[in-house]
Formats: sequence, C-alpha cells, structure tokens
Amino acid sequence: MPASGVRCEENVLSEGNYGPTMLDPLELCQAILHLGPEEEVDLHAEKEMKRHYLEYRASQKKHLAALAYMVNGKEYGSLLDALLREASLENLGIRFLKPDLKENWDFNTPTKTLVLMGNGTGVLERFSYDSFRLDKWDRQQQIQRDNVMIRGFISKFYYPQSIITESEDPLAGPKRMYVPKLMMLEDMWKRIRSTGMVPFEIRVCAYTKTARHIYDLDLVNNAMIKDFRGGQAPLRNKAERGIIDYLNFDTVLASTDMKDVVKRAFINLFESEFTTAPDLAHSMHITPQMAGNALTAIVTRGLAVKEGTAPREIYTINSESLANRAKKLESA
Repeated sequence: MPASGVRCEENVLSEGNYGPTMLDPLELCQAILHLGPEEEVDLHAEKEMKRHYLEYRASQKKHLAALAYMVNGKEYGSLLDALLREASLENLGIRFLKPDLKENWDFNTPTKTLVLMGNGTGVLERFSYDSFRLDKWDRQQQIQRDNVMIRGFISKFYYPQSIITESEDPLAGPKRMYVPKLMMLEDMWKRIRSTGMVPFEIRVCAYTKTARHIYDLDLVNNAMIKDFRGGQAPLRNKAERGIIDYLNFDTVLASTDMKDVVKRAFINLFESEFTTAPDLAHSMHITPQMAGNALTAIVTRGLAVKEGTAPREIYTINSESLANRAKKLESA
C-alpha cells in the first residue's frame, strides 16, 4: 500500500500516555456480569466468574504494547470500562502505546491506531518491521495506511451460569453455553452486554484486499499480546493464503473447541503448504509425539489430510473442508 507521508517519530513509538486512569478490572468484570439475565447471575456465577478471572490473570502472557481506546467519541483507558458504560458500539479507535521495541514482532503488526468507523469497516495505521534488519524498527519510515474490514471474536471469557442451570444434568458433559463466532465488533458488543458474558481476551482481525492482521487484546491487563510464534523457529514451507482463505480459517478457529496445543498446531499448519510432526515439533518446541497427536486431532476433525507412512507422514490443510465448515458456521 502507498505510504501516507506521515513520519514515524520517536515519541510515537515510545508514547507513555496510557489514557484515563483505569478502574479495577475485577470490579468492571463483576459489573459486566450483572448486565446479564438476573436468573443466571447468582452467587455461584459470581464466584465462578472470579475464579475464571483469577486463572486468566495468573496465566503467562507476553505483552507487546499498552492499549487506549476511543469509543463513541469518548476516551477510555479500558475496553471493559467502555463495555460497561456504552450501550452500543458506533465507532471505536484503538491506540497501541509504548510498544516493546526489543521484542520479536514477526507475527504481529506494529500498529499506531486501528479505527472502526462503522459497519465493520475502518482504517489501519501501521509501521513496517523487518526481523532481518539490524535496526528492525526504522524510526524515519512513513506510516502505512490501509482501508480494512474489521472482524473479531471472543477467545477467553466467562459465560454466566446459575447453580440451577449448571446442575440441570449432572451426568452430561460440560456444555458450551456460548460458541464464539467471527463477527463485526458492533455485534460482539451487543452480545456481551445482552448476556453478561465477561470477555477477558478478544482477537481482532483487520483484512485488506491482500493481507490480514491480527491483534490479541488482553482486556484484563489492557495490553496487546505477543503471538506465540514470535521468536520461535520458523515453520518450513510457508504457504501463501488469500483473504478468503483467512476468513474461512478465522471463522473455524473462532468457533471450534480445541485444546491449546491443537489450536496452535492448527494455526501453524494453516500457515504451511505442508508439515510433518518433527517439523512442527521443532517450530513449537514440543515433542514429536505431542505434535503428531495434535495433527491427528486436526485430521480427525476433517480439517486436514494425512498422507504417507510413519514416521514421515505429511499433513496439509483441507481447504475445501475448511471452506464448507466456515459456510455452515456462518449460517448457524
């Protein structure tokens, strides 16, 4: 995309203003919970939400930048605060502040602002980053501006369940009370407020005509999370995917319930033309057996194809199955 002519100055890359003083995130989560149906928000739901909150807060996450927001023309230091106060989402600006310039950004997009202007469309202002340069950040570069389609899904959350709802069938396995979907952020906002679902982490996807940029936002700590692949050994045989491929993949990734290691293997496999268990194990820093089990789980779901014989089976994404699964999820 053509450059805009705006300079990437030192103070832009190292901005220290974190926006308005933030309220306690646990109190905000508790307040959002109580936006849900009264019959589902009992003492049990309050305790379970707090347990999920503390588990999320204790989980290890590497942050790349702090976040500040402009929601419906008002400045917020926390998206949880905005979710509580704003009945609907009309427009949204996300500012990425004080980026960690020493960290690896290979799978993240160094970004100044991402602006949702309405109806799922917006503008992305980003910087160039080259991991092969000695000075990976060129401070004299021009900011790149792209028109984007913006979608997202809730990746970590608590969905309110009263003790009565949770005890309806004690012999049945745990239900998925909410299946995340790739959707416009405006619709996600409505869903959160109408159900009292408490989002701890969301993934925002920005699509241009030729590229897709992802942002994992930690709403509890108010920061952008580093992609797990950054700084690891690169996966071999990198694939070139189109935007429709990414939309299909993101739709399936959002809605499919997977263990964390399987999800990460799925992400790596999609980014590759093909892979083997040893290659995947090397890039993910896990054992070949763990990689093989994760790949087998993806094949079992019909999302990948396995060819060859042990110990060098070759795995590839089943693009046709991925597209069909995405179509069903969109219409569900």
